[in-house]
Amino acid sequence: MARSGKTQGALFRSASAVLLVWAAYCALRLAIQPLLGWEPSSADDWMRLLQVRDLLAGQSWWDVTQYRMNPPDGFSMHWSRLVDLPLALTIALLGERWGMAVVPLLWLLPALFALRSIMLRLNFSRTAHGIGLIIFPLFPLLPGIFAPFAIDHHTPQAVLGLSCAALMLSERRLGAIGAGLLAAAWVVISLEALPLIAVIAGLYGLRYLGEERRLLPWFLLSLTVFSIFLSLATRPYSELLGPWCDVLRPEHMTAFGLATLMAGIGPFLPYQQHAAGRLAALVLIPLASLPAAFVLLGQCATNPMAALDPVLLEWWHGYITEGLPFWKQPVSVAVMLIWVIIPIGAGYWLAARGGAFAEGAGVRWLMLFVLAVSTWAYSLYLMRAGVFAQMLAVPFAAVLLALLVPQARAIGEMLPRVAATLGCFVLATPMFVTALAKPLDPLLPTATMARGAAAPIASEICEFEKLSGLPAGMVFITMDDAPQLLGITDHTVIAASYHRNQTPMIDVIKAFTSAPDDARAIIDAYDPDYVVACFSASDFALYRTADPGNFANILASDGPPVWLTPVAGFTDGALRIYRVR
Repeated sequence: MARSGKTQGALFRSASAVLLVWAAYCALRLAIQPLLGWEPSSADDWMRLLQVRDLLAGQSWWDVTQYRMNPPDGFSMHWSRLVDLPLALTIALLGERWGMAVVPLLWLLPALFALRSIMLRLNFSRTAHGIGLIIFPLFPLLPGIFAPFAIDHHTPQAVLGLSCAALMLSERRLGAIGAGLLAAAWVVISLEALPLIAVIAGLYGLRYLGEERRLLPWFLLSLTVFSIFLSLATRPYSELLGPWCDVLRPEHMTAFGLATLMAGIGPFLPYQQHAAGRLAALVLIPLASLPAAFVLLGQCATNPMAALDPVLLEWWHGYITEGLPFWKQPVSVAVMLIWVIIPIGAGYWLAARGGAFAEGAGVRWLMLFVLAVSTWAYSLYLMRAGVFAQMLAVPFAAVLLALLVPQARAIGEMLPRVAATLGCFVLATPMFVTALAKPLDPLLPTATMARGAAAPIASEICEFEKLSGLPAGMVFITMDDAPQLLGITDHTVIAASYHRNQTPMIDVIKAFTSAPDDARAIIDAYDPDYVVACFSASDFALYRTADPGNFANILASDGPPVWLTPVAGFTDGALRIYRVR
């Protein structure tokens, strides 16, 4: 019997268990996908597909410009080819539809292996280990990023972060080098990773303070070398030296190099056998790197969006919910973001009480706890960081459930037993409190929700594929729908929601929010063939709130200006198309 228990425990901790969970999830997701549709669902997913299509069609690896936006100049994009690469390879092997379906599921596999690595290094029990592999669907932000056709950059960012966290817990030099490599890829894809990478570097500093002097220099050296290599391998040098604040720049890499230099010198300074001496050596790292970063980067050091035009701040950036803090979110989303700290805190406390800190695991638990709390705090300011925060919360929730559910199930009376068991899951994941708070969203609307609700919109989905029957031309359309239109037709568009290209973005907003005569002057400057209005689009509804007599409201009134001719077949319903005279 004892041997059977040991065998079962080994199975829960084995790579086979990870593969089994992954295969089951993939089978379930692909089985229900026909009910959800076989195409991307967000503008960024469509845009990623366009990037990969262009690459496979022969566009240069170094050129990520979208030439079907604002032609002939095109739209400058800050996205990294690192995300395009696995998608391009998979599409080349399996075709476009299956490539888009499979790639997000493939990203789940390293995420599960990273979770397994974390749980092994934290001495998880057999039960906690098994729970940790299967509960991620109960964290609301996680199933969506591993859903077929979720091909934007958020999934690889989160997986790289989780894998970096797993290697951070290793006490081997190779683990520190690997963590530096993954951190470099993470920050090359998105500069938003930088604060969390600084936290990870600080946690390596915590180990240095505890007399583990090898790992911090190797992590920083790996981060520096690979950030330079990956940047040069995926971006033209002219972009790195350009005016943009939204990519990893040579100034960032210089700061990394100074931090590496100070970390390398530290072990050779005097008094390193004492904690005070090691602390003094650690202080030299930010003293050398941070002033250099702030001086060299200028305004790019604090706010990559500092140069946004007020029109974009008012009518665009302030409505991108994934980029907003929790106090600007609907109630259900704000509750979800805040609730994550409960399983993190409770799981850590229960692990301490349950003896999980034995065999030297206490430092590793502390490191993961600090990173999880830091990521949670970051997610309160930047909602999309909540994806990584929920990933890091999974191990803590697993411990919480493994310790509390058996106690709840041991209650004798049925109703208290059921209530206690449900209470454990409510405590451990934000799924249930988010669902309970959902009815409060319309009762306590945020400013963004109130603006969008001020103008009634159609509920009918706009079928942009119908535009394929029209001769290819330039389309003047609101920005949120532009990537999908490009993905399913041969038309070109004026603009989409990508911040480097402020002038055409501002012109689209001003045209829809201005009087019809002013709108005509803006539209004529681009000489489009068509003007398209989707009455069910949220940005179109938002523009209608600017003024009762603006261009968006005139289009919605079924009385277009005389300089627009309705296209036959698009004179009723949610999708309206006009030729420009």
